[in-house]
Amino acid sequence: MRVTDATFKNEHEPDNDLISIADVDIGLRSMFRRLAQGVLSRGLIRRLQTVIAPNSIPWEHCSIIEADPQRHLRLNISNEMLERMHPADLADIVEDLSPDDREAIFETIDSEVAAETLSEIEPDVQASILESLETEKAADIVEEMSPHEAADVLAELEEETSEEILEEMEPEPKTEVQELLEYHESSAGGLMNTEYVSLPANATVADAMEALKTHEEILESLNTLFLVDDQEQLKGSVPLARLFTAAGATPLRELAAENLIHVNVEEKQNRITEMFDKYNLLTLPVTDQAGKLSGVITADEVISLLREK
Repeated sequence: MRVTDATFKNEHEPDNDLISIADVDIGLRSMFRRLAQGVLSRGLIRRLQTVIAPNSIPWEHCSIIEADPQRHLRLNISNEMLERMHPADLADIVEDLSPDDREAIFETIDSEVAAETLSEIEPDVQASILESLETEKAADIVEEMSPHEAADVLAELEEETSEEILEEMEPEPKTEVQELLEYHESSAGGLMNTEYVSLPANATVADAMEALKTHEEILESLNTLFLVDDQEQLKGSVPLARLFTAAGATPLRELAAENLIHVNVEEKQNRITEMFDKYNLLTLPVTDQAGKLSGVITADEVISLLREK
């Protein structure tokens, strides 16, 4: 919102007087005062103002975007309110802002919040935002994204810009993202996510519960565990819900789905969407040419893919 006026209050303290902002006006009342100033007397302006209802926002509900760091007036405002918003709602706001205001927000909010918000934004706007940021800040944000989301957004950038951001990233996330960038975007490899939980084929329910404790960051989106052999070849999939009704000593292979449905990294998008629809899948494991587990495709990815179409 464009603010027309601000109301100040004087708070008397023992050693000094503190002037603070009470609210900001976004309505016609203060706009009329500004337009009439110098034309009508102050008394007449005040009388005429009484018939116009105020339209103000309390200061504690405001968040200020400072696009120009060189401005003379700087307000001591944190981005705490923006950071508390749902990333999808913040993304809606960001998409409606000017490029300078978008940059101002992403330069100042927490990198984790920035990553979650960026993943909700349209690809062309994602690229515009990352290109406007300092390379180090862009790398911090990309590192906080899941590997497949990071690969998707970097694929939208100019190759030179993408390489510069990758150079600033930590080795582990950098390697994961680079591996995903090698796959064609319309293949299973281009759709898959490398964030999953796999366990040895002879693992038990107790082993699975311990493994989940070390993957707290992906628990919200996790619905399936995968069983692999010593060569990391996919041997089974276990719905997460089945763990909670089984004893700790129960072998996971006894809880595995009867039919192991998976695709190769080169599988095409159309075939993948057909499989999700046909088998009512939530997660689809992806294997390489040797049968090793490479990643997973989630229903969220398929829904996003269908929306784009």
